[in-house]
Amino acid sequence: MVKNAVTAFEVYLEKALHEALGSTLTMDGKEHTIKLATPPKFESPGWKTLVTAHKVLGTDVETAEVTWARELRHLLTHQNGVLRSEGALERFRDLDAEGDQDEISRARIGGKVPLGAPRVLKILDSLATVIRTADEPA
Repeated sequence: MVKNAVTAFEVYLEKALHEALGSTLTMDGKEHTIKLATPPKFESPGWKTLVTAHKVLGTDVETAEVTWARELRHLLTHQNGVLRSEGALERFRDLDAEGDQDEISRARIGGKVPLGAPRVLKILDSLATVIRTADEPA
């Protein structure tokens, strides 16, 4: 669910920008036309392009929560959720969520990142907050 939510978040940000394509914006007395740069052999712009384009519209879509969720998606996708290092353990551990778990269920190097319903809902809520902020200017 987290992997799909982060991907849907990025797709939504792109679609919002496409709605604004060709629109002329006046900022600081200058007119700007939004066009998305797309890398060769790709159909969608890269993350940095999305971030920059939304920044032009006055929205920060690269919050700490979004950065963390995108890194978590990478871990879930490319490492099957396995915490391979002390750094990954520190980055993705949620001590509050582990308080009532036995030792074997807690996050550890070589174990999988723990995702419970409250944690997933928190991730989804943080993505939704950014979307709501980005919607108005787009």
